[in-house]
Amino acid sequence: MAIIAEGLLGGVSGIVRDGLLGGVSDIVRDKLIPEFKSLWGTDKEVERLKDQKDRIWEFICDVYKKQVVDKWQMQWVIDLIHLAYQIETALETYHHECAERGPEEPPLGIIGRIKCGLKKTTQIRFLSNFQKEITAIKERICELEGYRQRYGIITVGEDWDDVGGRQNKRIKWDSVHTLRPIGNPDIIGFATDINNILRWLLDENIASLAVVSVVGIGGAGKSTITRKVCNSNDVKESFDKVIFIEIIRNYVLRNILREIAKMLEINSNDKDERELSYLIWERLENTRYLIVLDDVWTEDLWDELSKILPDKEKGSRVMITTRFENVAKRADTTYPPYKLPLLNADESLNLFLKKAVPKNHQYPDPSSDLYNLAKQFAAKCQGLPLALELLGSLVSIKPYTFHAWKDLLRTVTFHADVHKCIDVVATSYEYLPLNEKLCFLYFAAFPQSITIDAEQLFRIWSGDGLIRIRSNEKRAVEEIAESILDDLVQRNMVQVLERFGDGSIQYIRLHDVLSELAVRKAQEFNFLMVCSKPDIWENCRKAPRVTIHYSSSLNVPFGNYTSLNVYSLLIFFEWSDSNMSGQAINVDCSKLRSLRVLSCIGWRNRVKLQSFEGVPHLRHLQLWGADIYGKESEFEEWIRGMEYLETLALQFSSHGRYLSDCMWLAKTQLRHVLVHQLKGPPASIDLKNLQTLKGVEWNDQWETSSFPNIPNVRKLGISIPENVPAIVVASLIGRLKYVVDLSISGNAINLQEIATATEGCPFNENLKYLCVNNTNDIRRDGGTLPLPLDLCDGMLTPHLIELRIYGHQFGSDIMPVLEKLGSLKVLFL
Repeated sequence: MAIIAEGLLGGVSGIVRDGLLGGVSDIVRDKLIPEFKSLWGTDKEVERLKDQKDRIWEFICDVYKKQVVDKWQMQWVIDLIHLAYQIETALETYHHECAERGPEEPPLGIIGRIKCGLKKTTQIRFLSNFQKEITAIKERICELEGYRQRYGIITVGEDWDDVGGRQNKRIKWDSVHTLRPIGNPDIIGFATDINNILRWLLDENIASLAVVSVVGIGGAGKSTITRKVCNSNDVKESFDKVIFIEIIRNYVLRNILREIAKMLEINSNDKDERELSYLIWERLENTRYLIVLDDVWTEDLWDELSKILPDKEKGSRVMITTRFENVAKRADTTYPPYKLPLLNADESLNLFLKKAVPKNHQYPDPSSDLYNLAKQFAAKCQGLPLALELLGSLVSIKPYTFHAWKDLLRTVTFHADVHKCIDVVATSYEYLPLNEKLCFLYFAAFPQSITIDAEQLFRIWSGDGLIRIRSNEKRAVEEIAESILDDLVQRNMVQVLERFGDGSIQYIRLHDVLSELAVRKAQEFNFLMVCSKPDIWENCRKAPRVTIHYSSSLNVPFGNYTSLNVYSLLIFFEWSDSNMSGQAINVDCSKLRSLRVLSCIGWRNRVKLQSFEGVPHLRHLQLWGADIYGKESEFEEWIRGMEYLETLALQFSSHGRYLSDCMWLAKTQLRHVLVHQLKGPPASIDLKNLQTLKGVEWNDQWETSSFPNIPNVRKLGISIPENVPAIVVASLIGRLKYVVDLSISGNAINLQEIATATEGCPFNENLKYLCVNNTNDIRRDGGTLPLPLDLCDGMLTPHLIELRIYGHQFGSDIMPVLEKLGSLKVLFL
């Protein structure tokens, strides 16, 4: 590198000095060109670097499905992922520079030679820096390998589920616990649940062995309720044997069998699994028994135990409590899994007061200030019984006065003072596969209790690079992301607020306890930093991912945000902050060199984007409420320069007016476009990767024989002017064979004409959601546009789940037509 440095310094000074004196050609020929060629001769280094990156991602994909139980392993893999990002960024920058360099042309005249010399010097400077970056990457690879050896971190081919003595000693328990006598635990708000469970256990209509499963989040009260059920007189009188076993995560089947044998008064000394299984079968064969398996983590346990439990049609039952719905469904389908709900506001308050108010005191009067404080404490726990008990116990040690409770409410943080609750919930997180762990950590970016759009989440995961596809993978990125979220829901790590008509998840939310857990884990591994106040601004600049939560309670300026190494920047504002007087956050795009995800969600005038240059590695751009400072042409040029852009989301803003249809000429990898006031892609454009296209206006170039190449679009939303012939609209719709969600709007959208133009069948058989909006409600013949009832049979696919039609005329005979849409769940007319 000494040659590079010498050539760089000497070349620059030589050009400036000798070039002005007329000796430019000699300098370029004798000094710069040889050095330049030697630097651009790093192609072999680049290829080696690319191979190294591919091997890293192959390794990460191999361990994605594994369960990492050691914090050193987790930290090492996250560091490895960041190294892969660093390599990708370096390679993309290199190839971008190669493209910018282009073919060389001989300089003309003295001015041309000077410009040529300066250009060569700039390129040498870039390549010199690139070589330094390669050196730094090599050093980081060696450093991570040193960490792996030092801490005994496993490599590919070893079993990540059984990680050796040191780690196993930390997570392994040697015994299972049987039912212990309990007093009268505080069970509030679960009377209905207990009765429902008892009804299933004592159901005389089913004599065969059946499984009753109770599913709920950690700390929701599953074990407490189950114990209450087992100690009830009805259960004791109905079953000859009641056996309660607490299952540990890393269970050993022989230990479970020994505990069952102990409860049945069987001597289990020196007996193997086969002998124990036979003795248990023999003892249970002629009895009506209830076996409770508390806190089951895997589907395998039932598969193993079901072989040794006799079924003599005596109404015996097995009761399973689990955090995972898939475990419950695997066990039995006689009864559906009983999902244990969280407490409502009144029940939460009641449980909190029971724990917080000293035994020798009465509850506060409902009209008192102390009662209002109790409601605020209870609300912090979001209905989770364990959290309510822990927080109530904390309050109970304070003086039973308004001022003491108020001071505690002001200072208590859920994370710090009720960490035991999070520790309980954390066991669910620890058991996640690696790829789900990383995706779960991303929930730390979202403010607590916020409603999260599942599709938006998928796009962010993809843009960040957390969803990786192998070369032989047949599923799309979105399908993999959806399967990850589905599993998190099954494990009760995520709450589903709303689903689409086909059952797929639309909106989700995290329980506050789980949100706190995500934040804690994300910061523990330096995965993501949450910035909610300016005094930690500097620390946020060093994190690979940063989320900024700006609320009206701050009302202070954050100033400029710049970071050369941040991969993801997400900015959220409370919806109530529209009148905030605090200064906005200034985002200098030119100083976010490595950025992959930029998402701004909130009110306008809170985020100011400026200096539209750089950010060549951006994958996900979402601007809902950010202001643009600069010329419209600069913003469009900025978008067009993003070679790797996958998502462009400019909905609920006027940013679409900053873009012309020339934007579509960018050499991007667009998969999702959600905009407003932007014309659709020109007819000559090729967007084979495009999955979502919403909010675009009709392009005048589109004709019956000339449309953009968007064959794989699944969600399409388009505005159509009145002068477009129905045959053209029908032709476009007919070409899109994979559209699942279609929304068309305009001044005079006439379904009758569209149906006639295609002989009654313009829609493909995959269509599930259709919205047709005649926006101006044009009056024709004394009414709105007619609905072609006589053509509905052939026009609408029988698989349609949701139908919304606005501004059309409906007759009394519409119901017989709609009755033929057997899959229809949502109807707006």
